[in-house]
Amino acid sequence: MIMKQKTKIPSYYIGKTYKYEARKVIEDFQADNYNIGTAITYLLRAGKKSGNPLKQDIQKAINHLKFELDRLC
Repeated sequence: MIMKQKTKIPSYYIGKTYKYEARKVIEDFQADNYNIGTAITYLLRAGKKSGNPLKQDIQKAINHLKFELDRLC
């Protein structure tokens, strides 16, 4: 029998008011699009992860949106 170990989700991926996990929001809205989902995840956690300033996370989101635009062309 294989026991699944519950993974602790970092606090910067959990909303403050409703405690929604970023991954669950993405699964609900953009599960079929990696680049858009990743961009949204970067924006949701922007400036909250230690060592990742707000500007850096916004730029990462922009990069993934550009990847998606390139993919569509």
